Amino acid sequence: MRDIRRPEILFTAPASGRVARIERGMRRRLETLVIEVDPAISAVEFAVPLNNEQDAQRAFMLQTGSWSSLRTRPFGNIPGPQSQPAAILITAIDTEPLAPPVEAIIDAFAVEFSAAVSMLAGISKAPLYICHQSGYQPSFDDLSGAICKAFKGGYAAGLPGSHIHALCPIGFSGGEVWHIGYQETIALGHLLVHGRPWLQRIISLAGDALARPRCLQVTPGAAIAELLAGEVDDVATQVFAGSTACAGKLGPEPTFLFAAQRQLRANRAVTAAASGMVTIIPGDWLEANAPAGIHPIPLMRALQLGDVERARELGALELVEEDLAALSSACVSNSDYGLLLRRVLDQLEAM
Repeated sequence: MRDIRRPEILFTAPASGRVARIERGMRRRLETLVIEVDPAISAVEFAVPLNNEQDAQRAFMLQTGSWSSLRTRPFGNIPGPQSQPAAILITAIDTEPLAPPVEAIIDAFAVEFSAAVSMLAGISKAPLYICHQSGYQPSFDDLSGAICKAFKGGYAAGLPGSHIHALCPIGFSGGEVWHIGYQETIALGHLLVHGRPWLQRIISLAGDALARPRCLQVTPGAAIAELLAGEVDDVATQVFAGSTACAGKLGPEPTFLFAAQRQLRANRAVTAAASGMVTIIPGDWLEANAPAGIHPIPLMRALQLGDVERARELGALELVEEDLAALSSACVSNSDYGLLLRRVLDQLEAM
């Protein structure tokens, strides 16, 4: 598929097979594209660029679909093919509870990770940061010029928003920062080393309704019902895609893993509290779950009120939905601050 507004940006299939179903939503928006996997069909092979020129490396990432793994701050979009960032960050840390082991995964694909670091360092003249857990530093080619930065602490230490605030704050300058996850980085490196896509991602299965919690290698976008077949105890369950801090409950219809989702949880069903806008009660738990440099109470109030300018002043441009997921879980109002933030970001982007 191609981005209709930026046709240079391609989206490649995560598996070989036949397109079985296409579902569209409001305004013909593409909701689901279902592929019946045929293992007899081999993956496409790509020619690796022979030089380190920026244009050649960007063209390779665009042709292979790797470019769509990059995300911008502000707004969380796919960057333009010709745009230039103020910095690029690789998120080589995961502080979500029960997340797959980042260190073990990167070490298992050390050659691929290093190859991708070298390419990401060459697609712009901006500095490239590798954000990792304190006490662990991934191996890579020193000639890439990448800069390692260690982070420690609670949930917020693993958020790209916290890394951006510490290393290259966006503020009011109008600059743009790009970031990419560690498994997407490995996927890019797999293309460079082997010439073909890495058709797997590593996720964790967790939750008190699972018979065998563990990590799995799965196809990107895999059907969740198929992944959980035979895994769930014979009890009423609620299935969540994501961590305990930012998971969204799945509906009754068949659903699929989204890009960059690293966890799948099945918990025994409980009755949820009533939602609605109520008074925000300040507490240490809100401060502990807030991204670095963010004053949670004023920002949460600005988002509930839809105060775009105040939210911007409080750092909304450095955030996307995942950065506020823990606040949504911790706040007694049961407000979805990720949704409220997206509404504010849409208004700021339209200005």
